[in-house]
Amino acid sequence: MAYHDLTKAVRLSGPIDTSLPYDVSTVAGKTILITGGSLGLGANFSRHWASHGANLMIGDINDEAGHKLIAELRTKYPKASHDFFHCDVTDWDSQVAFFKAAAAASPHGGIDVVVANAGIVDPKSNRRFENPEAIPTDPDTPYKPSTKILDVNITGAMYTANLALFWLPRNGSDKVNSDEKPEADGRDRCLLFLGSYAGVWHLCGQSHYTASKHAITGLFRAMRGTAWKHGVRVTMLCPYFVSESSMFPLGAEAAFLTGTAGPAQHADVLDAATRLIADESIVGRALLIGPKVAIDDPDVDDAKKNERAVWDCYAEDYTDSEAFVWRWVRAMNAVEKSRGWFGLFWDILGVIVRGSKKKSA
Repeated sequence: MAYHDLTKAVRLSGPIDTSLPYDVSTVAGKTILITGGSLGLGANFSRHWASHGANLMIGDINDEAGHKLIAELRTKYPKASHDFFHCDVTDWDSQVAFFKAAAAASPHGGIDVVVANAGIVDPKSNRRFENPEAIPTDPDTPYKPSTKILDVNITGAMYTANLALFWLPRNGSDKVNSDEKPEADGRDRCLLFLGSYAGVWHLCGQSHYTASKHAITGLFRAMRGTAWKHGVRVTMLCPYFVSESSMFPLGAEAAFLTGTAGPAQHADVLDAATRLIADESIVGRALLIGPKVAIDDPDVDDAKKNERAVWDCYAEDYTDSEAFVWRWVRAMNAVEKSRGWFGLFWDILGVIVRGSKKKSA
């Protein structure tokens, strides 16, 4: 074991063996909130989880597609509760209203899973950023770069994560304990980030998108070290180019993928996402989904038997931590254990004293 091992301190669960089955029945009855869920992967997540008995709360700016999807879910899966709410993830008040409405519409009055799914890619914005051009009226001034990708993918996700930390602890149970099985009668508290392979590697020519997905990766890696304080288990999904998705035009998709190992498949992405929300023992783990490839293992006679598309990534962050992180997490745990009500009293007293000093000044 590494000297700076913090896996137990941050309640991190062990590496995920994706060859093992998981119990999808735990999805039934959960209220799942999805941002940007009207189309694409978000809509596919909704259909799949609704088919297993989940209640879906979808927030998106595409009202027409959102209402159409909810009508479909209500027709096919009438026993659960499904609702759509207009939500602009870049607008804090809009997200606040969405979470409030979703909790109110939930059969049990709460939210079990939050999926920070909303995201965009805009090749034109990326191209103009990397190839700046002068505005017609001033040859010495380039066009101002668009920040739309950053606004949606970073700011929107941070708003969602913050609201998840506010709403999920209201479930009244704490399941984040990698040493024990989750409580049988408690509700889940799961935050799932939709990252990307562009948050693990570099995607040349897509500076804004790559930067935004690296930000999601950073958010996940940092939050999984602290979210246990709220009983929230943080997970992340990192799909490669997904087959027949709307990420890029068909021409661009062909240019990127022709002659390669191919795209990730929708079925593999759905399965990985479902594993992360259904298996409540998974805490602080991320799954990377790509094309199926065979593992180069001399002990396996038939490579096909060892072929897989889903991989556990960033598994070693807290196994051998940087010294500062190691000391900080240990100190935070020690303070929480030792201070209790006595520490709370002194914190409150300190605030009162500081307030009195400000008034007297």
